[in-house]
Amino acid sequence: MRGLARTLLPTLLCVALFAEHPEISAAQATKDAAQERHYNCDTDGVQLEGLLSERTFYGPPGFGETPAKDAREKQLILKLEKPITVNRLRDVGANKSSCWGDFPNITKVQLFVFPPDKAGEARKLVGKMVVAEGKLHEGDAPSEHTKVVMDVSTVNPK
Repeated sequence: MRGLARTLLPTLLCVALFAEHPEISAAQATKDAAQERHYNCDTDGVQLEGLLSERTFYGPPGFGETPAKDAREKQLILKLEKPITVNRLRDVGANKSSCWGDFPNITKVQLFVFPPDKAGEARKLVGKMVVAEGKLHEGDAPSEHTKVVMDVSTVNPK
């Protein structure tokens, strides 16, 4: 059922867009959704462009369930210029992939930059358009706050 919903989501978005903006044809809306860039999970060298921002999230021990006790963690978020789709690898188990589903219409990606000195350099670019390069995977850990996250190798100004 979950896979079916993810497959139908781009089509439903196009229908909703068409209903809200009748001057846009359904064919054009579908074409725009089809032109969304597609990336495979766990593939090195993916380059994404967008506005780099920083956001604070609750951390351990309760990740927001006990705000008075929870740590506050600042995370880098890349707000993409254009939505992307991230596809799982076909044989998830054999490929030791971290994605168990497909993720259409992704507009934000949390960035994990290591080592800490590189993260400090990346933080200097907050508020600017950047190109981040790295590997995408499913955001499924408590400290991962977007559906898709990126392990970053480089972040450079655009």
